[in-house]
Amino acid sequence: MKIAYFDCFAGISGDMILGAFLDAGLDEPMILELPQRLDLPQVQISRKRVVKSGISATQLVVECPHEHHHRHLPHIETIIDQADLPIPVKTLSKAIFRRLAEAEARVHGVPVEKIHFHEVGAADAIIDIVGAAVAWHAMGLELAMTGPVSVGGGMVQCSHGKYPVPAPATAYLLEAIPIRRGPVEAELTTPTGAAILRTLVGEPTMEAPVYRTESIGYGAGSRDFDGFPNVLRLQIGRTEPAYTVDVVHVLECDIDDMNPEIFPYIINELLKAGALDVYLTSVLMKKGRPGMHVTVLAPPAKEAALLEVLFAQTSTIGVRKYWAERRKLPRREIDVPTRLGTVRCKQVTLPDGRRRVVPEFESCREIAEKQGLPLLEVYERLRADLDAANESADA
Repeated sequence: MKIAYFDCFAGISGDMILGAFLDAGLDEPMILELPQRLDLPQVQISRKRVVKSGISATQLVVECPHEHHHRHLPHIETIIDQADLPIPVKTLSKAIFRRLAEAEARVHGVPVEKIHFHEVGAADAIIDIVGAAVAWHAMGLELAMTGPVSVGGGMVQCSHGKYPVPAPATAYLLEAIPIRRGPVEAELTTPTGAAILRTLVGEPTMEAPVYRTESIGYGAGSRDFDGFPNVLRLQIGRTEPAYTVDVVHVLECDIDDMNPEIFPYIINELLKAGALDVYLTSVLMKKGRPGMHVTVLAPPAKEAALLEVLFAQTSTIGVRKYWAERRKLPRREIDVPTRLGTVRCKQVTLPDGRRRVVPEFESCREIAEKQGLPLLEVYERLRADLDAANESADA
């Protein structure tokens, strides 16, 4: 599996991301030809080599005239849809812009459709976001990871006034990602950079796998700081084998003397206490009594808490425990645009490199409730869009 590790010790922005991809080996024409492919003839892109506090890096310069109008999300999606680009690139680009729009909508308290993109709707942001999607697809990347993201400090000038760093939308976009203040009094992470990073990384909950580094790229920011390299370091690597291995505790017990109405409550309590999974199996116990075989998959650190739930809230008087190794295929959460709206999905990478996209139940349920549709019909309507997403993932 091919991975990208973003080392954001100096923050992250759209131009730093593209510079890092180019520095790590992305073919230059793929980025320089973007204005033509996006039908943005007024935009000019150039690449140059710079040195930031002793670090040689690639700096991408996007030049475009000042825009007096603001773009809505549908306008940007139309530009992307009409571009001469592969379908997976369009899908990822729109997912990044939608995540950015949702963050802006939270800031301003308005629906996503009414968001004016202001600074991030400019042509250079379109280049940054689509360029990142082009790089991701062209380099065959499957998993993104990040360390803590430096956001800087001080105040930043936005279209509505000055705000403390990180900017409001940036703060929302980085909610699930570890951040650190400083090390300079300046904005180091932009909303565009944060949106790209969050979309590529998804929910950064999995432990980083062991990988071999194949190339390293440094993307330069536009500002210079004394004694501090304003660069993004990107490592491109590959993991072997195609799955990860971990160890879990398996806790199990058999119950034949408890009101069965209590079991759903117990399952919920075990999950709240940290169980990875809980399931019940009907069994026929001694004396011919029907019972339930309770199985709990437990992270080692959560064993004590889960035992407490089993002993305190069920009628069992004994719990068996043993170790089990798990082989886990790489997976990450992604947002897939569909005709019913954006659907949260799980993308699983199979051993042969193919990827499978599966919708999350809660996301489908929310669509069913919001649009007044039977849940079964939601799954049926999504099938074609998700089949296309599967084909795009394998393209």
